[in-house]
Amino acid sequence: MLTRRSAAALASAAAAALLLGGTAPTASAQDTTSLSVFAFNVDLGTAIVDSTQHEQAATRTPVIESIVRQHSADVVILDENFNNTSTADINSRLADLYPYRTPVVGQTCSGGGWTGISGNCSNSWFVINGGTMILSKYPITAQYAHVFGNSTYGTWDYHANKGAALVRIDKGGTKAWVVGTHLQADESDVPTDTTQATRLGQLGEIRSWVNGIAGTDAPVLIGGDLNVEYLHGQARGDFANAQNAVGGVLGTPATDPNATRTTMDCPVSAWCQYMAGVETFPTDYRDDLDYLGYLNAPGRPVPAALPTVTVDVDPQPGWTPGQVDTRAPSDHYPVEATFQLH
Repeated sequence: MLTRRSAAALASAAAAALLLGGTAPTASAQDTTSLSVFAFNVDLGTAIVDSTQHEQAATRTPVIESIVRQHSADVVILDENFNNTSTADINSRLADLYPYRTPVVGQTCSGGGWTGISGNCSNSWFVINGGTMILSKYPITAQYAHVFGNSTYGTWDYHANKGAALVRIDKGGTKAWVVGTHLQADESDVPTDTTQATRLGQLGEIRSWVNGIAGTDAPVLIGGDLNVEYLHGQARGDFANAQNAVGGVLGTPATDPNATRTTMDCPVSAWCQYMAGVETFPTDYRDDLDYLGYLNAPGRPVPAALPTVTVDVDPQPGWTPGQVDTRAPSDHYPVEATFQLH
């Protein structure tokens, strides 16, 4: 677990169970307001990656937009939105449904429409943006970006301004904060214990950062691709350690005994199988890496309960279980949950 290097060093290298329990809501059912959150790792690489790896962003972006529109959640968290052309297209084509949106985390290290930017943001030409942005149907009254200081040397993430976006949403007078993030990814030539330690460090950064901004006036929801392996990481205690590090409650489809899909489901998704060849992970890889939940702090209100987190599978017409989903536009499936606020 290392801190991201300076721009000069990067240029040289490129050349060569609950914590801090929250206050349970006391409002009656008729006083609650729901807020649905949809999180999707859209796997849209930079223009160079898209071209050299034949990743077909121009073809996949409209499918991503149609899936987001179909589910019509109140708030949408997008990860791996590294492709500037796709970002502009998403903003334009979904503007009627989502008139409020943040910039992409790490696209700029100052200004850029953010209320505030913190962390280890690099302006180096050799560092790409963080890929995370948030769309909302309802007014975003404040928006903050944080770029992680924790990053694993020797991984692709080390050369990205990955971090988190924090927004305050006002839905008809009911306030809520939403964090969207994308944590350190595993890579085959780096020990998983190392990348998992980085993820825990990043979750600790989110916890401190959010507590310093959001305080206790409204619930804080969190979602995104946490890269925490719920299934493969059980022996290591990855899920419990992640909840402890962020000081919150996290949900993923694997916590539902009736779930039949995982958020990364290569046996089902044709695009996941393709990307397995590009990024060298197993073509039969299955696990839940994408989460939705909320963060605790003393005195802070929390949702009525952690809702069921579902996988949104949107296969092409005529598809039946057992077939490969050739319409899947990403190597991840999105997750969605509806939180009851007060």
